[in-house]
Amino acid sequence: MPTMMMYFKQLASESLVYGLSGVLSSFLSFFLVPFYTRVFSPEDYGVLSLVTTTMALLAIFVVLALDNSAHRWYWDTEDLHERKVTLASWTWCQISISLAFGSLVFFLSPWLGRVLVGREDAVFYFRLAAMTLPLGVLNMVILNWFRMQRRPWAALFFSLSTNLFNFLLTLTLVVLLRWGLTGVYVAQAISFAIGTTLAALWLGDWIAFRRFQWSRLTAMLKYALPMVPAGIAYFIVNLSSRYFIRGFLSTSEVGVYQVGSTVAYVVALVTGAFQFAWGPFAMSIHKQSDSKKVYAEVLLAYLWVTCLISTVISLFSTEILSFFATESYMGASRIVSILSFNYVVIGLGYIATIGPSIMKTTKPYGIAMVIAGGLNIVLNFILVPRFGKEGSAAATLIAQFIVPVYVFYYSQRLYPIPYRFGAALGIFSFAFVMATVGGRFGWSNSWLEMGLKLLLILLFFPLLFILRIVSLDQVRKILLSQQMGIKG
Repeated sequence: MPTMMMYFKQLASESLVYGLSGVLSSFLSFFLVPFYTRVFSPEDYGVLSLVTTTMALLAIFVVLALDNSAHRWYWDTEDLHERKVTLASWTWCQISISLAFGSLVFFLSPWLGRVLVGREDAVFYFRLAAMTLPLGVLNMVILNWFRMQRRPWAALFFSLSTNLFNFLLTLTLVVLLRWGLTGVYVAQAISFAIGTTLAALWLGDWIAFRRFQWSRLTAMLKYALPMVPAGIAYFIVNLSSRYFIRGFLSTSEVGVYQVGSTVAYVVALVTGAFQFAWGPFAMSIHKQSDSKKVYAEVLLAYLWVTCLISTVISLFSTEILSFFATESYMGASRIVSILSFNYVVIGLGYIATIGPSIMKTTKPYGIAMVIAGGLNIVLNFILVPRFGKEGSAAATLIAQFIVPVYVFYYSQRLYPIPYRFGAALGIFSFAFVMATVGGRFGWSNSWLEMGLKLLLILLFFPLLFILRIVSLDQVRKILLSQQMGIKG
């Protein structure tokens, strides 16, 4: 039987590869930020954010949470034919729906540009963005297929190659040829088209139309559709802030908020890598006798790593922004700090859902997201007029926290796992306090301030032993195994 260390090595290795994919791909996006902030005004950046956010909302209705169903049905059988039926049924459903919604966006683009963005030129951007809906389907399918097959390196190759092409084309169109916002969406559409061609060749017989089955799709939809309200609620919690900021403040403030969110996304590189690896890994060991113990230990390991990274990003947010953006975007510093912890909480929700997933129910996550979405709307109406864009970021974090709290509570009744919730809360609280205290440093002696920030970061390591996340005996065993490896 595999040992606990073997489980952690397996999860860590797959997370590392997925993380490498996310880091490299997102690094390309980050590298565009210094160019964007020098080419686009905050208002232009706000337009870009609002159009992209609206397309993200429509993508929820295109996907219909069928990616979750595809994973669940894939792991239900070892039969290759049945697995191909699952993938083909999912793929052709997504293609049909994306074509319908893409056409709808194209014809409604004048209304979307006028009401949601408030600029006439947004009509053209919406029409370009509409093309990416059907063109993005196979890009999504093949990445999920690689995850199902536990092929993280293939996922890395595909993701990195398509993103690198998009990066180079965007740089050419926006920075060199000065196409402005048009260049962003043209580059994205062309990149998706190339990705679709490669994915179709790679998937081949897996998505042949003859494998499509209405009965399979109906069963998958029955499982997935309760997740759609949760997907809408997720959008409300994490992305609707852009609309509130534009409504109460301005499009320029949306642009500043978006830059802060982009920098905070550094944390999501880690949490996202974990999320990609976690689902297939957790389901693949759920029949093992020690699986519950593994799940419990993963919670603490995840929190310690991600909270440490969030604290570092929060403490040095001003320095990071000074590199990535111009002076007009420096107001995003507090946004970076708040939203970095929000990404940690999003990952907690994925850990919490393992119990319900094993029991084949999506109900607790859906209910939690709907509650969080409603709370977020109320908080935005209260906090944005008073605290501006920082109030919207705070509303996002508070509402998002509802999700893991509720799902963990429900999951423990449905599928009990020996989580150490006290230690988990201790890690998160400690990190948030450190980030808040360090964020108030503003002394003229920059070296002293830097030293104090580094001291706060170092305090995380004694926390490992104080909360008994790691024991001295474990450290001795690790060191001993390393010494034996060196001698061998």
